Parts: sequence; C-alpha cells; structure tokens
Amino acid sequence: MKKSKFNWGTGILITIIVFMVITIGTVVYLMNQDVDLVVRDYYDKGIHHQEQIDRMNRANKMGDEVSISPENGFVRLVLPKSFAQKSLIGIIQFYRPSDSKKDFAVALSIDTSAQQLISTKDMDRGYWKVKLNWTRDSVEYYKESSFVIN
Repeated sequence: MKKSKFNWGTGILITIIVFMVITIGTVVYLMNQDVDLVVRDYYDKGIHHQEQIDRMNRANKMGDEVSISPENGFVRLVLPKSFAQKSLIGIIQFYRPSDSKKDFAVALSIDTSAQQLISTKDMDRGYWKVKLNWTRDSVEYYKESSFVIN
C-alpha cells in the first residue's frame, strides 16, 4: 500500500485554486448588485452646477415665502402670493434616497392661494427629499426640502 504525501507543491496549488474561486465568485456577486445613483446623468448635472446654484439663490431671496412641509397626510407646497396670478411651469420631484424605484414626480399646479397639496397616502414611511423646479416669466427657481413620514 502506497501512502500519498502532501507536499509543498500540492499545498500551493490548492491555495491558488481556492483564491481564484473566491475572487471570481466575489466579482460575479458584486457585478450583479444594484447601484442606486442619485441621478443617472450626474456628469451633465456637474457641468451645469453653477446654473443650479443661481436657481437656488433666486429662490432663497424669497425667504420663507417658499415652503415645503408635511402635515396631516399631505405635503403642502406654498409659494409667494404674487405667483398665484402668474403662469408657472414646474415639476415637484420626490426622491427616496434608500430606494430609487420609489422616486416619482408631480407637475406643479398651484391653486389661487399659491398652494399645492400632495397626498402622502401612497408614499412609504421614512426619509424623503422634495426637489421643486419652477419657471416664472422665463426665470428659473429651485427649492429643496426633506422630511420624514411616520
């Protein structure tokens, strides 16, 4: 009966094979993971960042006249009263940082008191960001707010 010996060459070969299997398995696993980006076109957003800062500054000059706040099952958007008589074009984006599949957008449609209510009934509990972009008389504005739905 012949006894097989375990030598250095066999040990090194087994170590290399185990290392390769673990490395390939890790690469395959990581390549199949979902990556949620804040926005898909972040390069383009970076190029136009100064324009975004200008929009934010114009909205900030209005002070507390622009507000986005959750209350009693709704998100209340309030714009200055002077905007009620003007034609506004805009979009309200609801951004869920933990799951981009839950993101959605609503068209800006204020009433005569320059307010808009959006129901939170279909929104999941947790942290949300609201991004409001609007245009009045060819001037663009931007306001961002965040809140938690309990």
